[in-house]
Parts: sequence; structure tokens; C-alpha cells
Amino acid sequence: MLSALQSEKQRRLTEDRLKYYDPYPKQLEFHAAGAAHRERLLMAGNQLGKTLAGGFEAAIHATGRYPRWWQGKRFDRPTIGWACGVTGEVVRDTVQRVLVGRPGQTGTGAIPKDAIAELVSARGIPDLLDSIKVTHVSGSQSVIGLKSYLSGREKFQGETLSWVWLDEEPPMDIYSEALTRTNIGANPVWMTFTPLLGMSEVVRRFL
Repeated sequence: MLSALQSEKQRRLTEDRLKYYDPYPKQLEFHAAGAAHRERLLMAGNQLGKTLAGGFEAAIHATGRYPRWWQGKRFDRPTIGWACGVTGEVVRDTVQRVLVGRPGQTGTGAIPKDAIAELVSARGIPDLLDSIKVTHVSGSQSVIGLKSYLSGREKFQGETLSWVWLDEEPPMDIYSEALTRTNIGANPVWMTFTPLLGMSEVVRRFL
């Protein structure tokens, strides 16, 4: 009996990480800033929880499962968002892993397993997803598209979005395109990165 209870507890911790997400003060401040600021940047050193914070915010908006402590931006409907990174391989190994788990371990990321409605595979790169369909608390579906900067600005054109998450520093033209995609409703764009490119145009925008 005890073993079964421990197994169930571990399953819940693994497959519903969103419920147990407990941000540290810097992450909490970053999330809360979304209530007043359309553009946000969480800039810090390596392995300090930047991507984790970005991914959990994406999962919260996509599912509509806002925690009690949440003071940031809220949507009252399903969302259409993009989660972006440098290359397809990097997106798969970071952004995608944080959202849904590693290949073969679907449901162990920020999006609860019971909220993952469909995973749509991308072409050309093994195990890379093109999009994630997420069950929203309303009963409808949110969609998260996965994009890479390497594909170029043209691939970032055309769509109207609820939010954009950029993990690792984007070129300025792609950042500008993310703002354009979210213009309607002045919807949020957030970035999570270590400033490896120095005092770039993107970094100067926030300093």
C-alpha cells in the first residue's frame, strides 16, 4: 500500500510539474512584471532557471492553470503562442524539453501530461516538434508553435499571436517580428538568455 502511494506521488510530481512549480524570488518577479510590461527579459548566468521560468509561463498561459500566487499577465481564453530558439536542434533540446519532456518521456515537462492533446512532428530534424496542442481549462485547445531563428525572419511573419517566448538572444529583426505578431492586444513577448553577444541592440533595449 505504501509503495503504491509513493509511486502515485512520484507520478504526479513527474507528470504534473506545473502544479508543483515554486519559482524563486527572481523568477517570481519576472512573472509578475508581465501584468504591467509587455516586453520582458530574464537575463542571468547559465543554469539559473531562465529557460525553466520561460517554459512554465508558456505552460501556464496555454493551459489556463494559473497558480494561486500568480500576479502576472492572464488570458481568459486559449492562446496561440510561439516558443523559439536558435536552431531546430537547440529548440528540441531546451525549449521543447522544458515544455513536454525529453523524447520518449512525453508529459514530464512544464505542460501536464493530461493537458497534452497532440504533438505534431516537424520535418528534417529527429524528434523535433512543429507544434504542441494543449487542452485549456475552458475545454478548447491552445497551440504552441516551435520556431528557430536559423529559419529566418520570413518564417516569423504572418501569424497573429497571444504571446511569444524567445529562449536565447534573437537577432533584432526576429525580435521586431515577434513584437509585430503580438501587436493586437499588446500581447506579451518575453526572453530568457545569458548575454553572450555583449551589448547588442536587443540587450540595449532593456538597459
